[in-house]
Amino acid sequence: MNVLLIIFGLIILTYAADKLVEGAASMARRLGVSPLVVGLTVVAYGTSFPELVVSVQASFENNPGITVGNAVGSTIFNSGLILGLAALICPIPCNSDVVRRDVPVMIGSSLLIWFMARDQQFSRPEGIILILLVIIYSFASYYLAKKSPDPEIPSEALGEIQSTPARDIFRIVVGMAGLIGGAKLLLIGSVAIAKSFGISDEIIGLTLVAAGTSMPELATSVVAAWRGQPDIAIGNVVGSNIFNILGIIGVSGVLLPLQVSTHMLEIDIPIMVIFCLGALPIMKSDLKISRLEGFFLTVFFLMYNVALYFSPS
Repeated sequence: MNVLLIIFGLIILTYAADKLVEGAASMARRLGVSPLVVGLTVVAYGTSFPELVVSVQASFENNPGITVGNAVGSTIFNSGLILGLAALICPIPCNSDVVRRDVPVMIGSSLLIWFMARDQQFSRPEGIILILLVIIYSFASYYLAKKSPDPEIPSEALGEIQSTPARDIFRIVVGMAGLIGGAKLLLIGSVAIAKSFGISDEIIGLTLVAAGTSMPELATSVVAAWRGQPDIAIGNVVGSNIFNILGIIGVSGVLLPLQVSTHMLEIDIPIMVIFCLGALPIMKSDLKISRLEGFFLTVFFLMYNVALYFSPS
């Protein structure tokens, strides 16, 4: 029964995220925002909404292990498996502006989280700081994109959008409702499985929940790589990571001060930082992610997950 709850939850989450991104992307383009900005912000943040909803729901259920584990695990999943698989499908050219501006923000955010977690908790004031930072980043990205417009991306990269404002709003509302319902099912099923097998909430958050809620990012980046749209693939991962680190931990930390385990502080968050730091030289070299680099990212991610099950939590 719990497995069915997780499966149905993941299906609902994926479908709802798709509707939310579809409606939000259409609305953004209608307001005159460039397709690349939509890929870096609306698509990235939209596909990260499952992580946000699950983490917020976990906060209300007093499960900080799942809350922090989901945000950290999703960032590792994005940086390792998603970028790795996308590059294996097709070597990914990297936009120089993303490498110069957004990747350092991602690295700085991961280092900030590591610093804040040194006392093994995220307090409400720290959560407020993180929320303010993600808001500042979002507005700065929009301003810089308007000041220096990026090359146009064909509409098929974001899907054919033939809609009306009312239909866009409907998609967004349906997407939000679906995310809340799907997140609830996923959370109930995953916590029940964790308890029945004696696995900690934190490990479940780092693996099963993180992978499940990252499915929208995986689908978006892999399809973008397949269609030859590197800006969407890279922007989705980098933008989602920034939102995971700043937005999800920030919002969840404001709702409920989050406890951070020793395992999370000494192993999982440093691994997340390593993945974020490693993205810079990989992307900066020849401004692309090669298939070989994608292979190593994937292998490193798989090794981390195997080691996770054999390490004390």
